[in-house]
Amino acid sequence: MTLPDPFDEYPELRNLPVPAPPAPMPDVSAMPEEFAKSTILALRAQQEILEMPLDENDPHFRAKLSAKASVSSGQINAQLKADEQKLRGQLAVTSYYDELKKALLEFRARSGK
Repeated sequence: MTLPDPFDEYPELRNLPVPAPPAPMPDVSAMPEEFAKSTILALRAQQEILEMPLDENDPHFRAKLSAKASVSSGQINAQLKADEQKLRGQLAVTSYYDELKKALLEFRARSGK
């Protein structure tokens, strides 16, 4: 007994294209460059979204407004995180210099200079 061919019921499925194999993963050593390229593409896409004109009579008004709000929110959050990291770095440096100054003053006081 042979099993029925599943394509007998749906012959239009016989000529479907063969799926392409997945793209190979980039070499780990190339990841910073790949990430930079992706970041640039994402920034360009964000700019395009933010530059879209808004017209209340446009049938895609709500979708465009939602996209702009989403991109804007993400961009503001990313900027806040970057500013926070920058501030933390500045605070760490400032704290280090305060400690160094205090240690220098204590050393001078002990040595009589």
